[in-house]
Amino acid sequence: MTQTSTGDTSNRWAARHPWLANISLLLVASTVVVLCLEVLLRVTGLFSPTYDYGDPEVGWRSAYPSGRLVTDKCLDLVTQRIVEFARNEDGVRTSVPSAALKADTMYSVAVSGDSHTDLCAPNDRIHFGYLERDLRRAGVPVTVYSYGAGKYSPLQAYLAVKSSMAKYDSDAFVLNLYTGNDFMDLLRVDDRPHLVAAGDSYRIAAPVWFQQDPPGLQRTSRVMALMAMLADITGLSRVAVRVAYLRDAAAQQGKGMSEVIGYMRDLQKSGSASVGYSQAFTAQMLNQQLFFHRFGGSRDESLRRLAFLLAHIRREQPGKILMLSPIPSFQLVHRESSDTALNTVLTRLPVTYDHGVREEQQLYDASKQLAEEAGWVFVDNLPVLRALSDSVPLYNTFDYHIEPVASEVIGRREAELLAPLLQRVAARGSRATVR
Repeated sequence: MTQTSTGDTSNRWAARHPWLANISLLLVASTVVVLCLEVLLRVTGLFSPTYDYGDPEVGWRSAYPSGRLVTDKCLDLVTQRIVEFARNEDGVRTSVPSAALKADTMYSVAVSGDSHTDLCAPNDRIHFGYLERDLRRAGVPVTVYSYGAGKYSPLQAYLAVKSSMAKYDSDAFVLNLYTGNDFMDLLRVDDRPHLVAAGDSYRIAAPVWFQQDPPGLQRTSRVMALMAMLADITGLSRVAVRVAYLRDAAAQQGKGMSEVIGYMRDLQKSGSASVGYSQAFTAQMLNQQLFFHRFGGSRDESLRRLAFLLAHIRREQPGKILMLSPIPSFQLVHRESSDTALNTVLTRLPVTYDHGVREEQQLYDASKQLAEEAGWVFVDNLPVLRALSDSVPLYNTFDYHIEPVASEVIGRREAELLAPLLQRVAARGSRATVR
């Protein structure tokens, strides 16, 4: 019997499958290169791993507790001036110390929302500052403190102040709902706590970390740290995040990659070099409109999630006055636009100005109904803002955030409704609120 050596068998296998042999050699060579590069980076001390940890409770924060009163700063993108404002020991926007907020004689009101709440302006020129001013004028000894962050969903906005509300035994919570994009943000999972279906209801799920690093992550490889940095610089990580999220969203709606690609192309067309922030229209209004246009069922899903959230907060805060205060977008307030830049962008898209106004109006009206059903006070800011829109600029034309004059209108409307509720509490001699 002729015996075949192992070496002969390997040689015949390699001869029959030369491409597999080439791949094996390539893998070995790549491994050697990576190991050599790793050694080189460690010897030279280059590209030591750095981290951008997410916050496990809310995804990210605009400020962390410092243990002291601080003067924070931001750059006003419109005026290019540095703006200073106060934060207390817990990182919330107020000049009142934590101890005073916990005093039995002091009423406190928490306010939260997205970038339209965390505006780059002095505290007294944002709607929560005007709310505090008018409540004090009405004779209510109150401090209104605020904590918001850019791109927060309504769920994040609530979670961001939940612990401070308990710490200060706050009497009321005002949730600013930006109707230009907050409905879509309730559907997003990128680096944020979010709602997921649980039977016929929902539950709050932990953030899915995409762009930010999971808390506690430790990278041992400097090569991997270098690759992560390059992906961030080139934007590949952001593209990967968006495609992964949109693929799942499309699948839930019975859509395929063609809709994902169409939506991403629409977003590319939504930029405008004629405004200070080229993606202002996308960020403030058009992203939500285009998303709902491409993924039709997502609009109703966002409303179901808002209904759950409002009921959930009511259950968790049974002794609080809860107010839903919508901040409408530039487009909803200016029902007929003379904004040349926005009109030009819309000519490239499958949605119209009128379509955007109708849809956001429907969402605005739906939020009012949901708030009332959940036992919230609804602050109808839209009519007053529309009445002023022809006489004063309510939004800047850099990134289309609200101006102080709009903040004052919103703060005054909130105070009109909140003052008698807090006065009723004071008359009873108790801080237990009355719904």
